[in-house]
Amino acid sequence: MEHEFQMSPNLVSRRDMLRTAALATLGAGLLQNVFAQGELAGKPVRVIVPFTPGSGSDTAARFFGERAGKLLGANFVVENKPGGNGLITISTVKNAPADGFTILLGNISLMVVNPVMLKDIPYDSVNDFTPVSGLYRGPAVYAVAPDSPFNTLEELIAHSKKESVSVGTYSQGYQLGVAYLASLSGAKFQDIPYKGQAPLMSDLMGNQVQAGLLDWGGATSAIKAGKIKALAITSVERHHAVPQLRTVRECGYPEYDHYSWVGFFVRKGTPDAVRQTLTQAVDKIKQTDEAKRFADESLGGELMLQTPAEITAQIQQQIQRFKAIAKQAGMSQV
Repeated sequence: MEHEFQMSPNLVSRRDMLRTAALATLGAGLLQNVFAQGELAGKPVRVIVPFTPGSGSDTAARFFGERAGKLLGANFVVENKPGGNGLITISTVKNAPADGFTILLGNISLMVVNPVMLKDIPYDSVNDFTPVSGLYRGPAVYAVAPDSPFNTLEELIAHSKKESVSVGTYSQGYQLGVAYLASLSGAKFQDIPYKGQAPLMSDLMGNQVQAGLLDWGGATSAIKAGKIKALAITSVERHHAVPQLRTVRECGYPEYDHYSWVGFFVRKGTPDAVRQTLTQAVDKIKQTDEAKRFADESLGGELMLQTPAEITAQIQQQIQRFKAIAKQAGMSQV
């Protein structure tokens, strides 16, 4: 049966589309003028980053900082202060005036893992800082060697209940992620700590460790090349880059997810008008296709779309969850 020829709706509405695009451009220009007349216009804004230049989090800070600066008519300057479990960065921001001109690039390590795993830390991630906006989050992936006998996460967990399985991790956050799965499944995992993902992946490929929990963005190319075998991704939904890979939730643990995430924070007590201006600017950036591509293609993650209040609630929930998991797993504070 032949299809009836119909005029394309794109041709019919081309004039309307051009008018809409023009109005959108005008609206963006007006919004930028409003920002440029605000409290931050013409002033330097420091973004304090707890990582070395070139890291994924540093790249995110520069991407959003540069564009926020253009919107606000301000000069965003990234300052890298790595080391000390992020305490150098925390101290820098905590000792600066609560005026919005010093921004913390916070992440799950600073805001959640440190309060769980470190003794007597000199800050409270909820009461000392206020979220401006989440930037992006990225999942992890449970993986094994290509010739591993385990082809599914269920097989790995089932075997671990008979004989402990070694699982490599390279951060306390990932250690907690593995312990979380063990608490849900009854699996017996032996944590093998590494100093980075590269040596972990090397040992994984060489069968020196039975499994690993890896950063998704850093492992995707090796998975596609068949150098490692992915068992399950820790995101809520499957990832478009490897759509056949199931989530941990699909493997029988519907409450499980694990993400690394980063966001902008300011000191508690920062004037609401300044904080809201920063939030609106970053949220405007996150509405662009450029930002979506950046999070996906450059970082292997997705934009964080939670409100500041939702981020605060998430931090509180994650701290509570991981404290219970660490206690159950016998993980001691250091």
